[in-house]
Amino acid sequence: MFWIYGIIGILFGVVILFDGRRRLWATLGIVSLTVSARLLAIFAAGLESGRDLIEFQQWNLAAIAIAIGIVGILLGWLAPKLSVLIIGFAAGADVALWFYEISSYLIIEVAQMTELAAQVVGLGIIIIGGLLGLWLMRRNRDEALILITMLIGVQLMQDAAGLNLDSSWTAILIITLGLAGILAQYAVYLREQQQGQTELEPHASSIAYFQDLELDI
Repeated sequence: MFWIYGIIGILFGVVILFDGRRRLWATLGIVSLTVSARLLAIFAAGLESGRDLIEFQQWNLAAIAIAIGIVGILLGWLAPKLSVLIIGFAAGADVALWFYEISSYLIIEVAQMTELAAQVVGLGIIIIGGLLGLWLMRRNRDEALILITMLIGVQLMQDAAGLNLDSSWTAILIITLGLAGILAQYAVYLREQQQGQTELEPHASSIAYFQDLELDI
């Protein structure tokens, strides 16, 4: 089971890392799957990650996460503009999950409060993180998509390959892949911008030409 997950994860990770900004269906599908799996693992099963759903044979929760991922793929095909906003919210919520783990430790172990209180605070942190991701996506769509898809692609490949972050070679490999993904996607984005300006310039020059004619008349 894990080797199948590894191959599929690496393939999707490569696609998202190097072309996730344009392949919204793949990006939204993976984001929907991974974020929902982590949320279900933490809040419904008391586990640490979405990968644990498979390891501890939580097949019902894993099936729910897969179904959400499939819905994300379909939505990415049918509604790309809405997909961008969902990706921003989900990515922000995913990042906030790391702060949730820290806040849970502080609330339960340090403040000696209940686990329910930690979950309530954690949900608030996740919502705030999602709203920040949504705000970032609305302000800088393409740049935010490049950054988010780079993080998603690298994380997916690292998790699928089972790489240990304690190794310095793994850290170098992840940083190298991340920089390569950013450079590749940003180069495509700049080419698209240049093509768009080239298409607008003849149109603008023709308008100026007719305006000059009117002034001469």
